[in-house]
Amino acid sequence: MVSLKHVFVATLTLAAAGCAPASETPPGTAQHEAASLWTVDTRTVLTGEAARDLIHQCSRVSPGPVEDLWTPSDADIAALEAELILLVARELEARGESPSLGDYYRQYAGFVIGGKRVIYVNGVNAAGIDADPGPAFHPSNWRAYAIQICDGGTITFGAEYDPETEVFRNFAFNGSL
Repeated sequence: MVSLKHVFVATLTLAAAGCAPASETPPGTAQHEAASLWTVDTRTVLTGEAARDLIHQCSRVSPGPVEDLWTPSDADIAALEAELILLVARELEARGESPSLGDYYRQYAGFVIGGKRVIYVNGVNAAGIDADPGPAFHPSNWRAYAIQICDGGTITFGAEYDPETEVFRNFAFNGSL
């Protein structure tokens, strides 16, 4: 079971190893401790066709209907990640699951849904990226291509974030195996 205690223990381990925090959250806060598990090296912003490929999910709710695309900035992404990792931790804990939070890679895309800008996140556990045999989705290409995994449970998740209201909606893990 993943708890904030586990997040803090993992964070302290990473801090001892010299890993820097992923965002500009205040030191000493729960958000800062959790955010240090995710770094800029494990996230990317997809644009164009790669972003559009995230619209069609096979075993969880797909975002949309998507009216247009836009490109979120690094600041937009940094603003949501501290809350997103806490959301993922709560959802994993509610399911009685305990994958390492630090193993999730995140792909982001900017969509216009219902006339509002939304940042969509496609979270994929490193095990899912490493195991994917498709040539377009080789682990080195996760920054350029949307990772699509059907089923898999907590190996992947998706969520929509409204940067105006700073609220997540439609969080879901993939369907079960």
